[in-house]
Amino acid sequence: MRLLSIPLVFLPSAIFPLAALMIGLRNPSIFQAPALLSDSRLSALLFLFAFGTTFIFSRRSKQLRENFLGLLLFFLFSSGYFLLASILNKPDINTNNIYFAADSWSWLQRMALEDGWVVGTRAVHPLTPIIFRPLISLLSPITGGDRFHANLIILALAGGGCVFLTWKIVKLISEDQSLAVLFASLLGLSASHLIFASVIESYIFSTLCLLLFIWLLLTNQSAYLLIAAGVLTLGITVTNIVQQALATIFVQRNLRHMIVIFSCVILLGIGLNVISHSIYPVPYFFLPQNLMEERGFLQEISIKRAGLMAENLLIYNIAAPQPYVSIRREMPRFNFLTGTIQGYAWFGWPALILWIAMLALTFFYFLKKIRSSSNNKYFSLSMLFCLIFNFLLHLSYGVEPFLYSADWTYALILFTAITLNGLVERTWFKIMLFVLVVSVFINNLGLLYIIARKVSEYLA
Repeated sequence: MRLLSIPLVFLPSAIFPLAALMIGLRNPSIFQAPALLSDSRLSALLFLFAFGTTFIFSRRSKQLRENFLGLLLFFLFSSGYFLLASILNKPDINTNNIYFAADSWSWLQRMALEDGWVVGTRAVHPLTPIIFRPLISLLSPITGGDRFHANLIILALAGGGCVFLTWKIVKLISEDQSLAVLFASLLGLSASHLIFASVIESYIFSTLCLLLFIWLLLTNQSAYLLIAAGVLTLGITVTNIVQQALATIFVQRNLRHMIVIFSCVILLGIGLNVISHSIYPVPYFFLPQNLMEERGFLQEISIKRAGLMAENLLIYNIAAPQPYVSIRREMPRFNFLTGTIQGYAWFGWPALILWIAMLALTFFYFLKKIRSSSNNKYFSLSMLFCLIFNFLLHLSYGVEPFLYSADWTYALILFTAITLNGLVERTWFKIMLFVLVVSVFINNLGLLYIIARKVSEYLA
């Protein structure tokens, strides 16, 4: 009998939507289950229909059969994220800067609200209005014209899509179903994804595009698809195409091909930016003076800042400590400050210790295999360089580093999965990974519960 069967490794993911529902029911002032069901009845029925169709026809369709476990993860995480999103976001309350400096209410206006087309954005997000507003307009009929809940649905689906693509990538590399489920669950239950797949912002969509690009790259898909994914990524956050360029140059090791692809991405991005500018108040990203406005977010480089970045890059995004809470303008503010690593609750220490042990194991095996010539080595190098890029970028940019953590958490999970792929047959490793996922789940759901309790005092 196998120690880690597929039903067992699914346990944390299966419990997740129930835990999210319990957080909501424990905070009835900001979560009304009957009203939520009434507002989203048709979308809930369509979601259940899609789930039932996948389950029933999984044995008859080769595509469904091959992707069944990943689709099951997608349904579980999407539903859990949607429940959390309905707790943490309010259409009539300005929630900007509550959740780790996220501009959640401003993004709700830009993406969804009927009068939000007049709300401008910065040059680093050049195509967001023409990406999100038509998408939500197409989706809103199934929510009875409710654009707010349509926004929550695409947010949750993007989070579930990230989990599904992670499962696909790890399964492709390891050819092991249980390992793919565990690493995908680790991404989905990470502190970064629990927050940014539940709080309205742009970062989870960037992550979805980054993972999609990697999947297309690893499966040798058409250059046209790579260009399309690159344009979407540039349109949401300009700097993230650097990560895609790094992945391309390491995985394909063809400088000319990389230059052609990203020249096309930039040219198409400029053309679409001109179109977007003619409709919405969006500045041109290709004018240096517009990008120079980002200087307002620059931070002083110091040892203290480097330590905070390292904590957010490697630890807080996976297993979060208790956040620093302050009250400003009669609203709570959650942040991770330097030294917060000392602030774990008693139930969070197992997650912290196990994750640090997993990281140590990862870097040990990476250094051990650095001279090998396998393709996986180049893929792991690409993810490592993506982490280094994010560290250098945010060493001086951004007040709250955790806000950007979705941009690198996927790379950290994939770097770990690729590097430790050689341990796939070791039972002790799978047990360790399973216990890590369970402990991260307990720790981070505790974080969400604390945030919901505090927020309910102010958003009721």
